[in-house]
Amino acid sequence: MGAKVSEGQTNPTAKTQLHVLEFRGSAGEYFKIWIVNLALTIITLGIYGAWAKVRTLRYFRGNTFLAGHPFDYHASPVRILIGRLIAVTVLIGYGLTARIHPLVALAWIVLFLIITPWLIVSSIRFNARNTSYRGVRFNFRGSLGKAARAYILWPFLSALTLFTTWPLVHRVRDYFFINNHTFGGRPFYTEFSGWSIYRIYLIAFGILLAVALPLGGIVAWIAVQTHVFHAHPDPLAIAVVLVLYVVALFAVNAVPISIHAMSTNLSLSSTTLDGRHRLKSILNPLRMAWIVITNAIVTLLSIGLLYPWALVRISRYQISCLAVIAASDLDEFTSEAIATQGAIGEEIASFFDLGISL
Repeated sequence: MGAKVSEGQTNPTAKTQLHVLEFRGSAGEYFKIWIVNLALTIITLGIYGAWAKVRTLRYFRGNTFLAGHPFDYHASPVRILIGRLIAVTVLIGYGLTARIHPLVALAWIVLFLIITPWLIVSSIRFNARNTSYRGVRFNFRGSLGKAARAYILWPFLSALTLFTTWPLVHRVRDYFFINNHTFGGRPFYTEFSGWSIYRIYLIAFGILLAVALPLGGIVAWIAVQTHVFHAHPDPLAIAVVLVLYVVALFAVNAVPISIHAMSTNLSLSSTTLDGRHRLKSILNPLRMAWIVITNAIVTLLSIGLLYPWALVRISRYQISCLAVIAASDLDEFTSEAIATQGAIGEEIASFFDLGISL
């Protein structure tokens, strides 16, 4: 379970090369960064949070390697701080004025709907343009109209169908995110069928039913024995219910994580860069769910002290399951990309970073 991509595992033609991503960071190293970030953020009443975010992203990007070379992150903490101050100012304005009159609250809602596409595009573009690999910047060219369709129109239409079309909303958002990214001016592109994303949701729904039906049946049987026949519950039956309850609790939390893992595999494994280089993702849904859920439990029991270990653990697993199947030598490609990227690295789209991703 959870087999990792390995060098040489996939070699469709003699010319292609498989490059597996690797995370070289450690929990001990990141703990030192995290504890300093936490202390300074508290001391400065949150102001240092912008610098903490940049330090964290630089650490994780800088310890993510592809073909022996790390990624890098270039964002300015000052710009992130200004963006956060603007966001806080807007929220304070909402809090102070929304109670004046219902129409004022409605006006704020309309305003948020109007600016949501801009915030989404600005956030994704900010992260893309501040990420580089071997001196070549990523970019995002999504439009406000496409963002509005993916994050407002499609969810609204899905609500009209009682969310039975939500898998298509998921696909539209993956298309929007991936197909508008570029690397050195070279486009990413993904395409997959509606049935393939529906199948993921149906599998998840089937898992929920497989857990919920037996649990519901046993609970109903105990209820009948207790209230109708006035019999004492069988200790064995109670033990079975408790076990099933734990399983059900795990399943309920594991389903959205598994959907994320399977949909990520689908969208990334269907992605090409510049029409020649392919991406590959082999996240194991069950292992992904196990790591995320146990990370949450361990972090809670340690009062947050093991959060760095948990973040490094999930990052190492996710990154190890990603690979690039290059149609040519990456040295050639990055050299060509540098020549075509222009001034992408010199213009930062906005101050906003909402952390929107797949």
